[in-house]
Amino acid sequence: LILSAAAAAEQGNSFLLSDRNGDGSIDQGEFYDRMVELFYFADRNRDRVLVPAEADGVAADAFRDADRNDDGRLSLSEFTGARVIDFNQADSNRDGLLSRDEAAAAAGPARSSTVGQ
Repeated sequence: LILSAAAAAEQGNSFLLSDRNGDGSIDQGEFYDRMVELFYFADRNRDRVLVPAEADGVAADAFRDADRNDDGRLSLSEFTGARVIDFNQADSNRDGLLSRDEAAAAAGPARSSTVGQ
């Protein structure tokens, strides 16, 4: 499948927002900081946990996998823990950085993300 122009533009914007130092790649610290922002953005009722209704676009099984204590909610730690797995899977050359190409491949239609986008 080919991404629409709007989806491609959104991926580019997401990459730019994550690449805080503008070096053309996303390191683990930048990725973590962006995931914390996304967690609090998704937490609509500001109770510091995410419930499935707040995790738009996340498959039920992916949410359950990230929910380590099986309470039906994701803490910040559970959310970022799942996203670290995503980072490591996307880092195809294992250099600790995500290039634009690696990020685009991970965000593609065939992606099997653990949590969110």
